[in-house]
Amino acid sequence: MQFWALLIDSLRESRDRKIFWLLMVASVVVALAMLSIGFEPDRVTFFFGLADTSTSDFNPMTILGRQRIVGVVVYWLLSSLVGWIGMTLTLIATAGFFPTFLERGGIDVVLAKPIGRARLFLFKYLAGMIFVLIQSAVFVGLTFLVMGFRWGVWKAGYLLCIPLLVLLFSYVYCISVLVAVRTRSTLAAILISLGVWAVGAMVHQSPMVFEQFPALKEKQPALHRTLKVLSWIPPKTGDVTYLAARWSGAGLSLDAMPSGTQSDLSRGDAEVIESSRRAEEDWLQVNAAQSIGSSLIFEAVVVLLAMWSFSRQDF
Repeated sequence: MQFWALLIDSLRESRDRKIFWLLMVASVVVALAMLSIGFEPDRVTFFFGLADTSTSDFNPMTILGRQRIVGVVVYWLLSSLVGWIGMTLTLIATAGFFPTFLERGGIDVVLAKPIGRARLFLFKYLAGMIFVLIQSAVFVGLTFLVMGFRWGVWKAGYLLCIPLLVLLFSYVYCISVLVAVRTRSTLAAILISLGVWAVGAMVHQSPMVFEQFPALKEKQPALHRTLKVLSWIPPKTGDVTYLAARWSGAGLSLDAMPSGTQSDLSRGDAEVIESSRRAEEDWLQVNAAQSIGSSLIFEAVVVLLAMWSFSRQDF
């Protein structure tokens, strides 16, 4: 009962924020844009048939063609639009939950009720996760239906992107909550969590750079080993896209590129593309249990620190 009361209060607070509806509208706009695109054996139509282009390099109805369709959604929409842009907007929307909650008058009313501080913290933390669950379900659900009914591409594994997006958000949201509890500043929570996300992503992705450039790996073996060890510390935000691609059958991100584009590359660029392909193939085989498990350990440590700080503060 206490959890539902806090959840409803948080959802009402979210609903009153313009950014909540901005994200909803963005999901609908993306779904409508996808709906306006049609795939036929020899061409792709845009704006419900007002324009079209030939597809001599691939047939959208083949297995590879379907992989490319899903790949565009997973790699280009899910990782960029929903990944960096969407998660940044979501962090902005949720960063004020705790600072507002900790203001004098608001927290006093809740603490007057028979509820422990640790439980109160966890309930409020989970309420922020519900916010993202709703947004993720709307985006993935709409795009899933468009791919199925409009394009004839039904990939049940694509629906696993809903919990994966919530998981991705939780990796960064824990930092935002810790900063918010310590500073009670919404701006600090946004900037520091985004900074930690960017640094952690670079550290985690750094070994992949060495795989793409074998000469650099041979020249700096000690640095490569060091970065590989350090890459296990931050949450594995980069793995989420590859797990989504693997479970939804999207293939490689390079598969989404037209074949003609790759054939026009110079020899040096083609070698880089080929090494990138091999590195990505290895990345797609990432151990989900290890990746998610180690990231959740990081999150648990940060959440416990935030809970400890929340419980010891004077209100």
